[in-house]
Amino acid sequence: MTHTAETHRARPWPGTGSATSRAAQDPELTPGSVFPLRRMVADELFSAAVAVIRRSPKAVLGVPFLAGLVNFGLTLVMMLVLPSSSYMRMLTDPGAFEDPDLALGVAADAGFLWVTFASSALTSLVIAVAAAYMVLPTLRAAYGLHTGMGQTVRLRLGRVGPTVVNLLVLGLILSVVALPVFFVAVLLLVITLFLGAVVVLPGLFLALCWVTAAVMYAPLTVVVERRGPFAAIGRSWQLNRGRWWRNIGLVALLYVILGLVFTIASMPLIVTVAAAELLEGSPVPGGEWAGFAVFALTELYGTVLTTLFIGVVGTVISLMYLNARIRQEALDVTLLAATDPVRLPLQSARTPADRLVPGSIEHLHEHFAEVDRGAARTR
Repeated sequence: MTHTAETHRARPWPGTGSATSRAAQDPELTPGSVFPLRRMVADELFSAAVAVIRRSPKAVLGVPFLAGLVNFGLTLVMMLVLPSSSYMRMLTDPGAFEDPDLALGVAADAGFLWVTFASSALTSLVIAVAAAYMVLPTLRAAYGLHTGMGQTVRLRLGRVGPTVVNLLVLGLILSVVALPVFFVAVLLLVITLFLGAVVVLPGLFLALCWVTAAVMYAPLTVVVERRGPFAAIGRSWQLNRGRWWRNIGLVALLYVILGLVFTIASMPLIVTVAAAELLEGSPVPGGEWAGFAVFALTELYGTVLTTLFIGVVGTVISLMYLNARIRQEALDVTLLAATDPVRLPLQSARTPADRLVPGSIEHLHEHFAEVDRGAARTR
């Protein structure tokens, strides 16, 4: 018998107590009500991402905004404990990069280089963790469930540490691999008097897209499937099986779209920086504070852009992850069957909807345990 998304509208999941009392606490599970719970093509993935954001805006935009605030706080801390004045000036003075003496001093300032590296690494780590957690509201939207910002964090609070470890391992591996690649690329550019850029630059972009596609599912499997740092990398590789070129093309499209959007979105900021430079060179009272005003505006504007970036990219990658599991493991069939009260009688041990992560290791174990119990009763 074939079941559509509408025929799989499940009854509320009961916990302890009667089904009637539980119905007042748990929302109805509606698979396929937010986006199609089946194999999706590229344009459907993007439209599904918009649907997920509309379904759970507090989670998809709130968690990235929180990440942006954390990065802003880290930047302020770096400014307070910086080992040299070069770091603060490079952050707050729009014209600092045009000062050759300052540039030479910065190049020889080991403290500045270490602080800059640490700040960039921490910022990237926070952004990557927030992007990985976008998989939770995405998977919950597969059952039509809303997800809040605090709820997203609480659902997998214990997986933050393993996710960070996984990202650090990925960063270390990619750094070791990237160094010789960039060395060879620069060598080719120098040897060919930069004529080789026609081949080198597209090659580097293709390599970037390939590496991104290869490892982008790893943090998500740590969060959802509770994989270890190294096992998650292998799992990400496995989920790309049979879809390598399609995923690479989709990643490339994502990079191009985001590049264009960020270029357009940065125009107001460029105008503001130029105005600040004019203010600093003018006798207008308060012009000396222009650098600090630009710094504050830049960080606020960057936080907003980071929020949108993490929300959109994290949700699209999460949908690609779900799509890969549907194609390889028929996860859509399992998720629909798990909400079918006809095939599976209501069980008092089922997870309440506010703690449910569809497709997670706990959800699948619970579902197949019910299948085994049902099979045992029919014998």
